[in-house]
Parts: sequence; C-alpha cells; structure tokens
Amino acid sequence: MSARHRLRVGYVGVSITPYFAEKYRVRENAVAALRGYAQELDFDLIAVERPIHSLEHAEEAAREIKAAGVDFLLIQTAACAMGEQLHPFIDAAPKLGLWSVPDPQSSGPVQLHSMVSMSHYASLIKSYFKDRDIPFKWFYGNPDQEKFSNRFTVTVKAVRAEKNLRAARVGWIGGVSPGFDGMLPDEAAMQTNLGLTIEQMDLAAIVKRAEAMDSGRVATAAEMIRGAAREVVLSDPGSFERVTRFYLALLDTSQEMQLDTMAVQCWSTIQELYNIAPCMAYSWLGSDHNFPVSCEGDVLGAISMYMLNLISGKEGSSTLLDLASLDPERQAVQMWHCGVTPRHFANEDGIAWVDHVTLGRNGTDGPYGVSGDQIFAPQPVTISYLNEDAKQLLVLGSEVVDHPDAGFDGTRGWVSNLTMNGQKIDVWALINTLTVRGVQHHFAMGQGDMSSELMELAAWTGMQLLQPVPYADHVQIDGVNV
Repeated sequence: MSARHRLRVGYVGVSITPYFAEKYRVRENAVAALRGYAQELDFDLIAVERPIHSLEHAEEAAREIKAAGVDFLLIQTAACAMGEQLHPFIDAAPKLGLWSVPDPQSSGPVQLHSMVSMSHYASLIKSYFKDRDIPFKWFYGNPDQEKFSNRFTVTVKAVRAEKNLRAARVGWIGGVSPGFDGMLPDEAAMQTNLGLTIEQMDLAAIVKRAEAMDSGRVATAAEMIRGAAREVVLSDPGSFERVTRFYLALLDTSQEMQLDTMAVQCWSTIQELYNIAPCMAYSWLGSDHNFPVSCEGDVLGAISMYMLNLISGKEGSSTLLDLASLDPERQAVQMWHCGVTPRHFANEDGIAWVDHVTLGRNGTDGPYGVSGDQIFAPQPVTISYLNEDAKQLLVLGSEVVDHPDAGFDGTRGWVSNLTMNGQKIDVWALINTLTVRGVQHHFAMGQGDMSSELMELAAWTGMQLLQPVPYADHVQIDGVNV
C-alpha cells in the first residue's frame, strides 16, 4: 500500500579530524546504503553527505535538514564526535536516530570510536536536554548488516504510519449501530492523541447516491464481483445489484472526499433504507481497492485497520473481526465476523456471496444480502486496536491455523501461537486481559507480523501498550488490584 504522505528521512555523519571516518568511507557507505533502503522501503532521503567536523558545520547541516521537513533524522557518529556537534540537530527533526558503526579493528590504535560517541549523545539527550523530552532510537552496525537493517526497517514503517495517521481523514457514515455506545468516538480526544480528522456523513445520502448510480457501471461491477466468488447463493437476487450500487457509492465518496478509511453503520438503518446487508461492499473495497471499511460505525476500528495497512504495505486491506469463541486445548481463538473480510484472506476454497448470517433470521424481517463466507488460509497475522480514543494500543501477534472445526458461518479463522507485546500469552490470560481492561469487542487483523512496528509506533506517539492481566480465580478490577 502506498501511503498518501511520503516519509522523509534525513542523514548526517558527525566526527572530528583525529579519527578516520574519511579513510574508511563511513559516510559514503552509509549514504549509498540508505539510497537503497529509500528505494526498497519507499521513502525520501535527505542526506548531508559532506563531513560534519565542527559546531559550525553542524549548524549549517541542521538548517538544511529542518528546511527539508525531515520526519526522522539519523545522526551517525561516523567517528568520535564532540558533544556540541549534537546540539544543532536537537531541533532539526521531531524524531532522532543515533547510529554508530563498529571499529574496523579491535586492537591497536582506535580508528573510529563511534559507539562511545553514540552513547555520549544518548546521555546528553537524557541529561543535558532532559527538559525537552526528545524521542530517539539507537542503531548499531554497518549499513548492510542485519542488526542495523532490521531495526531501521521497523522504524521506517512505524514513523511513516504515524505521519499518515496524524493526517488521516476518516469518513463516519450513519453513526454507530444500536447499543454500541462505547464505540462513540471522542473527536476532541482523538484529535489531541493522534491528530486525525473525522468527517461525519448521512447514510441516507449515500443510499440516494447508490440509487442514482449508472446502471451500466453497476452491471459491469456486479459481473466482476460475481466472477470472483466460488458461488453466489442469495434469497433475493436483486440484493446483489443494490449492494453493488452501495459499494460504488462508497468508493466514489471516498475518492471525492480524499478519505483514508470509513466507518459505516451496517445495521439497522441500512436495512430500513435499502433492504441490504452491505458486507460485500466493505469486503470488495478492502480486497480490490485496498480501502479499509469498518462495520457497525466503529471509527477506532476503521483507524486501526488503516494503521495496519500502512505498516504492512500490502495491496489488500486488513479486516475487522470479533473474538467469537475459544479452544483452550489447542490454545486457539476463533476470529469471526458476519461477512466483511476481503477475499485475499481466504483459503483455497475462496469466498462465497451469501445472505447475511445473522440479520433477518429467527422470525425477524429478512433475509438480507450480501455477505461473504470464507475460511482464512493459514498465515501469520497481527491483531490490534486503538483503544481509549487512541491513548492505548493492543498488540497481538498470532497465526491463522488449520482447525478441525470450520468455525461459524461468515468470514473467520482460528488463530493460535498468541503473543502480547512480543511475549507469549495463553488464551485464558488473553480473555482475562481484554475483559478486565474493558477493550472494545472489535479487533483489526492484518496480514504478517507487525508487532515490533506497532510497539514502536506506540512509543513515538506516546500511546500506552495494553498490558496483560494474568488469569486468576479472584476478581480483578482494573485500577484497584490490577
């Protein structure tokens, strides 16, 4: 996924002349490697390639970096450097990286002394500049070494995600579904915590736009969507056209308003207005437009999905699910929802378009179409949610696994090998944590392991990581005995 706002990474290499940064081409090697990373990881590199040997050199370079609007500045101690050379860079970028490289030899006259200067700079930030609360991350290694590349890649993904989250535009259509009052967003708090913008819209206006959609365009889209499914089984064949119209109306609205994600109420107003279940529309927007749409009007869920999309960089969107059932013997939980997951999560059986699996049954009006039905393919996934108006972040690593039970009808998969904040957690501790902490019942799931990137994103933004609460038989009350 291409982020709307490009990340700008800066580089400077500081040293003093009694050491041998030039002899060992430390800066040249760094800049050459960073250009490769910029192409691979899709960011803009602003590099000051000349030696920074003095305070005056540092002041000149800091002005260049600041004028370029750098988001993250790598300050490499190319060799031993003076403390005063750090000072101009403190205000040059909002986030700093301190990077040292190994000496070319471990005996005889010291050549670079790079690591000592990195430690010196870290101590200056934490002591001399302690009132400034300057966020920084350290790096060690030559630019082609895995120890550097792994840490740097995590940082690029996390900082880019933060930049785009702060500029995100969220379309909130129709409010939340009945009874989901805990998902009502505090827009002022979210603006303070994450900086994004929420655009409220009327669901009836989207339906009106759907009804006016060009029939030829609707027919072409409907044929394509039908062709992607293993089967289509609907009680009301006309619902497929209506949901296709609704999908196109959402697509056009998202593009015209330059939205990054949407939270749309999928029941019960849409059934009264248009006699559909719109799950297929959300699934198709996710799979074929990489556009995340949360159901039930969940704004934080929509942002959580967008966050995972930004970090994963994949061309298919994340999804939003409930944690629906437990299998303690297999240390697995079933992640499920009633038909919104994009089809790229599916196993080899693919996706089917069917009636909604819960609405319109058991004597109620309905049934309503169109929803997806699929079982997820085994794969590593990350489960997350921006809780408490983006003051707190849930970080769960996991894998979708094969399971003898197919799971509930809808879009679903069993996940196991669970971690929270990078540490193993069993299913009882997980359920205990989510319940005692009062975490919302929705969970964004993205493809791949993004735990490190999410934890770094939380650190840069000042969000608290949701901490596990070990299972116990006595009552555990958040803020009292937890």
